[in-house]
Amino acid sequence: MDRAIRLYLLGIAAPAAAVLVLLLGLPRAPFDPFLAAILVAIGVVAANFPVMIRKNYKVDATPAIDLALVVLFPMAAAVALVGLTRILGDATLCLRRNPNTGKRRRRPIDLLFNTSQMILAAAAAAIIYGGVLTTGVLADGAGAFAAASAAGAAMYVTTTTLVVIAVAMMGRRSPVQVWLEAAAVDWKLTAAMYASGYLLALVSAAHPWVALVMLAPLAGLQLALKRAVQMRDQTIAAVESMADVVDRRDPYTGRHSKSVAEHSVRIAHQMHLAEGEVELIRLAARVHDLGKIAVPDEVLNKHGRLTDEEFEIMKQHPVTGAEILSKFPEYKKGRELVLAHHERVDGRGYPRGLERSQIPLGARVIAVADSWDAMTSDRPYRQAMEGHLAMSELLRGRGIQWDATVVDAFAATVPDLVPPEFEVEPERAGVPLLRSLGAVAGILS
Repeated sequence: MDRAIRLYLLGIAAPAAAVLVLLLGLPRAPFDPFLAAILVAIGVVAANFPVMIRKNYKVDATPAIDLALVVLFPMAAAVALVGLTRILGDATLCLRRNPNTGKRRRRPIDLLFNTSQMILAAAAAAIIYGGVLTTGVLADGAGAFAAASAAGAAMYVTTTTLVVIAVAMMGRRSPVQVWLEAAAVDWKLTAAMYASGYLLALVSAAHPWVALVMLAPLAGLQLALKRAVQMRDQTIAAVESMADVVDRRDPYTGRHSKSVAEHSVRIAHQMHLAEGEVELIRLAARVHDLGKIAVPDEVLNKHGRLTDEEFEIMKQHPVTGAEILSKFPEYKKGRELVLAHHERVDGRGYPRGLERSQIPLGARVIAVADSWDAMTSDRPYRQAMEGHLAMSELLRGRGIQWDATVVDAFAATVPDLVPPEFEVEPERAGVPLLRSLGAVAGILS
């Protein structure tokens, strides 16, 4: 771990400790220890059953417990209880090992950082809650709801901001970009959790044991989220399996879609695209040739040049692929990349003749990855090109067939294959590549 990141993670403990010291100076207010014990226990259990939303991103039901503690208890007690919940939850995870890697699920530094940032978030939420609320802890009317909503927003902004800074430092990315990505994924889920937490506070205020009853809806919410994630993953796996079946129709292209996805991800990372966009490109690249399921074998596997009629049939596969993907919500955005992955920046591509910025960036990335894999793979009508020759073709076609920025990004990932002093030949500038090269670089890929 980078020293600066370690110092940041450890440094959050200082303001958290200062907050706890300040809270110790507040007048003691009575609270129900039985209800506190129940909520802390629920929070610890919830922390140990997170749901993987996407790579490196998990959610659990602890936000509901945290907000309930802020609503139900005096400021000092609420902050201390939120911190205690996080300590116990993460301490349990520190003792558990991931069965796939054998590593502990939490490190001591994670425990310290997570506890500290939750103490700060709880303090911010408690201050906001007390400042907005004017009619009592759980008074009827809009006042209590508005106070709880403001407290939840303060807690969300504080926790997200502190975590985003750490993630941005680790990935050397813009904190604003990382924050927007995180918010796009989790704000609805977190809002639902906070709403459940407010309901939990309402029903358990007078009768603490009722908090146990709320385990059912909280567990149901977590289970529904898990099932939704599983359904999404199963749908994606099924569609990718169909794409692999299409690839296996030709023994020369058995791993084509997987390879194109790998190249696309490398290019996207080299271009420092947001992780959400990288994943979108990866998903689309994995199924970019799905529409070839409707192309007859005699066209798909033809040895030699396609006739004009056969080429027209081949040109329909992006449209067919996009139509198939339109049935799946998981590909709502990705299908546009599939539809446009054979467009050219000079406007001579298909199926719509888009040019330059009219072509989605993800499609421009996939086009380069697709062409590279096609040129460097054996096909029934030719042997694979050597890497340096394929790179020369990409460089000659930059700004003509392929996006120049994307080609340059790909070239940066394989610098040994780039000619030492490459220059676009003047007579080639603005001239489309030969159709035979087009066939090599994607039409029959």
